[in-house]
Amino acid sequence: MNRVFFPLIALASAALMAISPWFVAKRAFGGRGVLLAPFGVVNPSNARGPWPELGWLGTMFALWAVLALVSVLVYTLTRGQKRARWLYVLGGLGLLLFGLEAYLFYQAVAEINTEALARGVSPRRLPLRRYSLSFGLYVQLFYALFLLVTARLNQPKGQRILVRYRGVVVPAVSMVLAMVVGGAIVWLLRPIPGVREPLSTYAYLVAKLDLVTYTFQLLFGPVLSLSGLFQSALIATPLIFTGLSVAFGFKAGLFNIGAPGQLIMGAIFAMLVGVYLPGPRFFVLPLAIAAAALGGAIWGAIPGWLKARFGAHEVINTIMMNYIALSVMLLLLSKNEWSFFGQKVYLPFKFPGYEPRSYEIRPEARIPMLHKMLGFDGAGPGELSLALPLALVLMLVVYYIFGRRLELGRRVVYALGAAVGGYVLGGFLPGIPATMSPDLASVRLNGAFVIALFAVAFYNFYMWRTKYGYELRAVGLAPKAAEYAGVKISSKLVLTMAIAGAFAGLAATHYVLGGGIDEYRLKQSIPYNVGFDGIAVALMGQNTPIGVTLAAFLFGVLLTGGLQLNLQLGISRELVLVLESLIVLFIAAGGFLPRYFTDPLLAAEALREEEA
Repeated sequence: MNRVFFPLIALASAALMAISPWFVAKRAFGGRGVLLAPFGVVNPSNARGPWPELGWLGTMFALWAVLALVSVLVYTLTRGQKRARWLYVLGGLGLLLFGLEAYLFYQAVAEINTEALARGVSPRRLPLRRYSLSFGLYVQLFYALFLLVTARLNQPKGQRILVRYRGVVVPAVSMVLAMVVGGAIVWLLRPIPGVREPLSTYAYLVAKLDLVTYTFQLLFGPVLSLSGLFQSALIATPLIFTGLSVAFGFKAGLFNIGAPGQLIMGAIFAMLVGVYLPGPRFFVLPLAIAAAALGGAIWGAIPGWLKARFGAHEVINTIMMNYIALSVMLLLLSKNEWSFFGQKVYLPFKFPGYEPRSYEIRPEARIPMLHKMLGFDGAGPGELSLALPLALVLMLVVYYIFGRRLELGRRVVYALGAAVGGYVLGGFLPGIPATMSPDLASVRLNGAFVIALFAVAFYNFYMWRTKYGYELRAVGLAPKAAEYAGVKISSKLVLTMAIAGAFAGLAATHYVLGGGIDEYRLKQSIPYNVGFDGIAVALMGQNTPIGVTLAAFLFGVLLTGGLQLNLQLGISRELVLVLESLIVLFIAAGGFLPRYFTDPLLAAEALREEEA
């Protein structure tokens, strides 16, 4: 790291600690708050007390200033292992200071509330109910982590870890840059809530930084509650499927923009089976899920064949196939009677009425809600079923422990068999008494989320554990070399687009078979545009299965938090779209990191140089 860059970071961190709110003692609806900063209390709305008297804030700021100064001296005057050891010590001290300050703040809040309870105040009317850490504490945490990372980089082969995990580093840096730009947008466009009189320059800076902090606290707030996590997973489920679809094509050097059309065709095939095929549940439900994958696979294979046979570019073909799929859905759902060449044709797919929608999916073909799979019929007391947890545990145990000496194919089969056996066995075991909140029961997260996780596992298994996945990646990296080695490029292109289409088609199970929005039907309003969102998910996830899953969940958290952001601060949910766009933009720019973070060949060369 440049000798000038480190002191600038230290100076900027100390300056931000000086002008930032460290704690929010009292938060009101609409974002108004009583802010505790190193040089006084900032109360823009003149709210009434009491709030903690933290006389130690000034002392703590002085300690942090000394720590920043010492870290600059250490970085400037030492090098190598000695520098790394000192930076480890300073980073550890920073984490200890951060933990101590948080503990003292919560202890002071608890004392005020305990005293109020002793006076007979109702728990619902405590003086301090909404309080939190704020920007200054987050700066301290990130600076301590920065010291630890810098210490690791100054050890032998320290750069290796960043280059090796560049698939995580680039999205993380891009996310931070997107948040910085997003915070600047909020700073410029949103007024300070609850201001009743002109503020001093110091108070204005403190209040503005609190506004930016509270914005991101609301955006990422869903991760702090179970209902928020379920809602985020609900939004993330179709994004996982479409992200895998785009990522799978990328691995073979193909750009699949046809996920929306493939999703629509998967929805049509799933509807045809789910509505018109009678039979028992164990037969109809798997067949309906397979039909969704088949519809998407067929719609993806067509552009793949056109590219393999005629060299037609897959981007143009998949875009056009999207329009065709949409037109097919309109044909089926707009009306039942059509005229072709003077002949009237009756199509029995549209449900009577004005709304373009199909008949309801038969109960046998419906994917259950996740809370029912966990043993709850709805809100209130119940028993947590052990079926799903036991299936997951047995599958992992068999795959990673007992199956380690087996051939890979048998290992997978045995693991899946253990999962089925665990699910059946868990259904007979007594459940764990628990209570489901109404907020959690109202989330329409269904078993399609479990299917999405299996799709992630299949992607990982096929791409990195089979020779077919190896051939596919070889085609993506060097098609001429792969062809020279005996890989049939044409068949590989068709197969790749078919599998990518199957992933996108499975996203329809969330909407049609799982009732992910409101009904168990195919509706014209199905949000097929998540197919385009899958491009952003794949880019942020660096085309890896775990990366795609985490990126989809991140977008789910942001979209869920955007509702609270709009409700409490009046900030449009379009800010979420701005953040997503900025993330993709910065990823395209490689996070403004050196090129060896984005180019695999340069990364390998950098690793060899550091090894030498």
